Amino acid sequence: MSSGVSIHDLARRRRQLIQIELDFFKSRTNTIIEILSYLVENDFSAPLSDIYENTQATEVSVRQHLRALEKLNLINRLDGENDRRAKVVTMTDHGRKHLLSYAEHLNDLLKDK
Repeated sequence: MSSGVSIHDLARRRRQLIQIELDFFKSRTNTIIEILSYLVENDFSAPLSDIYENTQATEVSVRQHLRALEKLNLINRLDGENDRRAKVVTMTDHGRKHLLSYAEHLNDLLKDK
């Protein structure tokens, strides 16, 4: 049963996806996409503890990726409103624009036949 999709085309698109991830996030890990997706789903802001609970990565891995996202100016980690120890992660305006551009590149890749 043929779906009309070539394994060669899938491999080419996967390589392109990896390159897009490297270009936009300097990483090709799913954890970064998970973190950013969770922030988008929660109006661009979430308690750090919620991010730990809602990703498939370890806390150590999440912390490393958050540092990388901060260096790219895509997120900020702020003190909690009532407890300075309870951190809140927010997406920056630059992060929102960057993520939108990433989504447009993915959309172009998916339309490419």
